[in-house]
Amino acid sequence: MQLLQEFDKIFKLEKLPVQLSPYEVLPLTHEAGIMECVRDAITIDALRKKGGSIRSLLNSKKKMKNFINSLVGYSLITYFLQVKDRHNGNIMIKNDGSIFHIDYGFFMTNAPGKGV
Repeated sequence: MQLLQEFDKIFKLEKLPVQLSPYEVLPLTHEAGIMECVRDAITIDALRKKGGSIRSLLNSKKKMKNFINSLVGYSLITYFLQVKDRHNGNIMIKNDGSIFHIDYGFFMTNAPGKGV
């Protein structure tokens, strides 16, 4: 999350129309912590299971712009950091149309069952 916040600062400093939504994480131990609850958001997987679609949420130009700008931002982040394990359960969409990713357990050289 610290890396995401740094990328967000860089994008803003360069005045890029890229949108990220870093959320707060408070580490308590090396294995546990508390994460901020993001209101008015749902995973893409849960949205589809409810019979909805991304298109149904993007019913205004502002929401579509938020979606595109955040999609670009998270596409860059997942490429730069080589984030693995991306699927519809790890991508959330807010009521304003913007998306954000959760579950950064596997990135760079970190692999399931193998560590770093």
